Amino acid sequence: MKAETIIREWLNRRNRIPELGERHIVCDWIRDTDTDPWIDDARFSELLTLLPDKVVANLERARDARAGRIPMLKAGLGYEECLSSAIVDGSAIASSSTEAFLFPANLLPANYLQPGGLPGRTLVVRARGRVTTLTTAATMTFKFGTATTNAIPTTTWAVSGGITQDTTVQTNTMWRVDVSATVRSVGSSGTVFSMGDATMSSSALTIAVQQANFMGSAGSATPAAVTVDLTIPEYLSLTGKWSVSTAYSIQGHRYTLEALN
Repeated sequence: MKAETIIREWLNRRNRIPELGERHIVCDWIRDTDTDPWIDDARFSELLTLLPDKVVANLERARDARAGRIPMLKAGLGYEECLSSAIVDGSAIASSSTEAFLFPANLLPANYLQPGGLPGRTLVVRARGRVTTLTTAATMTFKFGTATTNAIPTTTWAVSGGITQDTTVQTNTMWRVDVSATVRSVGSSGTVFSMGDATMSSSALTIAVQQANFMGSAGSATPAAVTVDLTIPEYLSLTGKWSVSTAYSIQGHRYTLEALN
């Protein structure tokens, strides 16, 4: 088969938009590492039927070696979608012990987390910013979760422990939060399992603080799935809360929310 014919036929197949939630859209649910791509097995198999044996062998080797991430994504065999990306700084949480948004909440449409009524959808959040502290060893608590209105989360997906700050003043140092969540069951009583970690360059260097950095549904204790109504719209957000109302300050600069399938 000539190269032009192969390309034309592949593009025709690739341009077909499958129904949301088709089994092959869920792709590979389990990856060896966080850097592996999601591979659309159905389209990958279709492509292999068009290519010469030597090319097929090379593609298979690249996939097995997990070395073909960018080529696989460019070929339309998997995808990673950015749902939200902050282009301005979030509002600073300063001189307040009230929980507040680090970035504006994102509205997830009804059934978005259960395409085609299937579990497996995975979200990843990455947030970065700066923090200024005093000498009184206040704590910071990060929370990731949902609410039915544009308000502070009422359903906690993942929350850190209280991260104790160092008693030496820190000015405009950095922090980061990384959280991933996977839908395990669907419906009005669906379940989502989330885990993450928070790192603050201003925190005290103790074992207790290291433990408090981790995020689960019950804080840094044993993580568990939480019940979420996936059939209705939900606002997803990341918040922060100081333990004191003195002049501690935290602000977000970068935020991305991605869907991996």
